[in-house]
Amino acid sequence: MCYFYNTSLDAIQSRLMQLRSILALIASVVFGSFACGSKSAEMPSTPVSRPQGAKKASAGASTVTGKLKGIGAGAVVVLAPADGREVPPPAAPKTMDQSGYEFLPARRIAQQGQTVQFRNSEDVLHNVRVTEVATETPVFNVATIAFGSYDYKFERPGFYTVTCDIHSTMRADILVAPTPSTAKTDASGGFVIENVPAGSYTLALYAGAAPITKSVEVKSGKTELDLP
Repeated sequence: MCYFYNTSLDAIQSRLMQLRSILALIASVVFGSFACGSKSAEMPSTPVSRPQGAKKASAGASTVTGKLKGIGAGAVVVLAPADGREVPPPAAPKTMDQSGYEFLPARRIAQQGQTVQFRNSEDVLHNVRVTEVATETPVFNVATIAFGSYDYKFERPGFYTVTCDIHSTMRADILVAPTPSTAKTDASGGFVIENVPAGSYTLALYAGAAPITKSVEVKSGKTELDLP
């Protein structure tokens, strides 16, 4: 009996030693994997490029500023290349909204070849009548149903009046310019036009019945125009 007891005890001890060896092996694998995972997590990641804010001006471009004496807010300044070269219009349309029985904005500047979307943002029937000022030629006259819209691409530069036949107090105008280099004057007559390529230009001021024009030079960096 004593021999059997000793033999059983030895077997149990042997099994325990085997179990300890197995547990030690499992622990080494588990902790080794954890250590490798932690090391990987601490490795520096590949740098990610981030937006740098506003788009930088093109090389050789200029910020053009000026102040027009005796001119208040709302006059339009246009810089057109003196050599007559064409500037492609942007693909995105400009918008003119009908809301609160008004055209908004009351004056819209678009580029030649650009689409203007006329929207009706209220539950009222309107229409849009557009006329070219210089020739008094009707361009189109369409109804704009509630929450509907109408798109038109302006191919000729110049001023256009916008009215609603149903509501006679609704009026606006559109200036179609041959170039994107445009600005509206502020209350002091000042204006700023960004990202204008250096070169010779014809400045046109729209503040009355006919535009006032002047030849100007735009230099790289910043150009301040001395205007009467």
